[in-house]
Amino acid sequence: MNEGQAPSAFSTIFWAGVIAGTLDGIAAALVFHTKLGLNTGEVMQFVASALFGEASFKGGYLTVLCGAALHYLLAFAISAFYFYAYPAISALRKWPAVFGLLYGLGVWLVINLLVLPLTRMSLPPFDLTGAVIAIVWHMVLVGLPIAFMVNIHYHASGQQRHTGFTRINRFKGGL
Repeated sequence: MNEGQAPSAFSTIFWAGVIAGTLDGIAAALVFHTKLGLNTGEVMQFVASALFGEASFKGGYLTVLCGAALHYLLAFAISAFYFYAYPAISALRKWPAVFGLLYGLGVWLVINLLVLPLTRMSLPPFDLTGAVIAIVWHMVLVGLPIAFMVNIHYHASGQQRHTGFTRINRFKGGL
């Protein structure tokens, strides 16, 4: 990327995913260590248990790496979804902070109510305090960074007014 040039879509999605995934991973490690005494590797094995069930806790470093890969893959997908929704939904452009926070809430809801029940994870019983903590961290540490990075991308590229989930160069001085 040249100086003054907007980052590519891939670069924006990649870095938004890395930043949101890292912040989310740190928050999860801190909360699960505080509440359950788990170390970071065990948290990633818990993520891997979505695919491998209880066997992930006996898989050593391989399942730690698998959990980390799965965690970041999800972060990239979440970033890509917001990136491609951004041009189509004017509210995302008007109020990036508000909708970044709401996106984080939506991410938590979709993951916890739709995705996790379909996995092989042994899910703990619902804990209101834990849920509130997780919702807040997803709003602040996942939704906001993604929203701000995508907003910066589209401002830098001059692509603020689009429709659909496609990126089309804005007409200068026309339509």
